[in-house]
Formats: sequence, C-alpha cells, structure tokens
Amino acid sequence: MKEVLKLTNLSIIFGGLVAIDDLNLTVNDNEIVALIGPNGAGKTTCFNLITGIYKPTTGNIALNRQTIVGKRPDEITKLGIARTFQNIRLFSELSVFDNVLIADHLRVNDNVFTATTRLNFKQEKFMREQAEQLLEEQGLIHLKDEKAKNLPYGLQRKLEIARALATKPSLLLLDEPAAGMNPQETMELTSLIDNIRHKYNLSILVIEHHMDLIMNISDRIYVLNFGKLLKTGTPTEIQNDKDVISAYLGE
Repeated sequence: MKEVLKLTNLSIIFGGLVAIDDLNLTVNDNEIVALIGPNGAGKTTCFNLITGIYKPTTGNIALNRQTIVGKRPDEITKLGIARTFQNIRLFSELSVFDNVLIADHLRVNDNVFTATTRLNFKQEKFMREQAEQLLEEQGLIHLKDEKAKNLPYGLQRKLEIARALATKPSLLLLDEPAAGMNPQETMELTSLIDNIRHKYNLSILVIEHHMDLIMNISDRIYVLNFGKLLKTGTPTEIQNDKDVISAYLGE
C-alpha cells in the first residue's frame, strides 16, 4: 500500500517540554486515519509540524516520499496538504464564493502581464466553475454571495472543508471538524468525510474527540498521551484496549 504521509521518529521540544516524543505515524493512500488523545496530548502540535508551522527538533516528515521538513506552509500546501482548524479560520468579511476561489488561486501561474491583458481569462473561468461545484457539493451554492461570518457554525465548517478541497490536496488534515456541532450535523459530517475520501481519492488524517464519528469513519487510529504514542490499531482494537480506556476514554 502506498504511503502518502510518513512521520519518522518525530519530536519537538518547547523550552524543555517535550510536546511530541519520537512519534512514528503513517497515512496510506485513500485511508482515513484518526489521531486521538486527551487535551494537551500533542495532536494539534503534530498538525502544526506536518503543515510547516513548527519545525521538528528531531525526526522527519515525508509526503509521497518527499521530505517536507523546513518548507514553508504555502509550499507544503502546494505539494498537496490541506488543513482545517480547530477554531474556524475563514475570511469572515468575504463572500462564501470568494473564500473558495481564493484557495483555488494557490495553483495559478499568473503574472502582471497575464492578469492585466486578461490572458488568464480561461483559467479564471475554470476556477470559478470549480468553486461553484465545490459549493454545490457542500450544499452552500445558494449562500455563495453571503458573507462567511453570517453562516451558521455547521455551515462554516463545511465552507472550510470546501476551501481546503479547492487547493486540490492529496492529504486532508481535519482538526476537530465536529467541534460545536449538534448530533444531526455530526452525523452529516461523518457521511461527508467518507464521501470526500472516495470522490477525491483523498487520504485523511483527522483529530476528533467525538468517538462515535472516529469509530465510524477511521481505518486506523493512533492514540497520543503526553506527546507519546500510546497505541495504534483498528477502531475495534482501540475501543477495547485497556490502556486506552484508562488513559483516555475514562472508564
């Protein structure tokens, strides 16, 4: 099976605090992998390492067998990693449509000449059509002219996912996508994540505290505790593991 993401002996230390400790993790092609653990376990720190916000103290991160350590976040996005955030980060004053269109521009090879002479007209038209298609798939097309800040919370989550997909990733990182959602929205999100995986042939790495969602969509699960890998396995194996139950599930 093809490895899309591989973390090898990954560690990061902040002022003597070991936030991630010798982590090994893989995400394979078209696989949904969950990263779970108590608050402060290092899950979002791991995402920040993968996306270039932090540089590891030791270890390596490879995307499709290419080392990405030391690359800027925008370079990593262009290589094929897209991300959503625990706290939604949309362009709140821009329209729903423009939020997606801006992400699509990431891969445009424009310059001043092509922009001013309209030689990029066909490319711009294609991007606008793709943005509308993504909004249609997320059930947001009727809100395309609405400011992002005016959307209900659950729809803002969908917009953030649509914007991430606009960058055409091979790996999608979802940081607590069900946070703040009601049971109906969470159920819809579960279906959405699985549909995205198959429609776009994506690999997905997801952080989530909502255990029903995790157990329903994940192929494999990694459990972090105080920055160290506690266990890895299938949802059934993790659900029945005594160490995981003791450290995380609280039973």
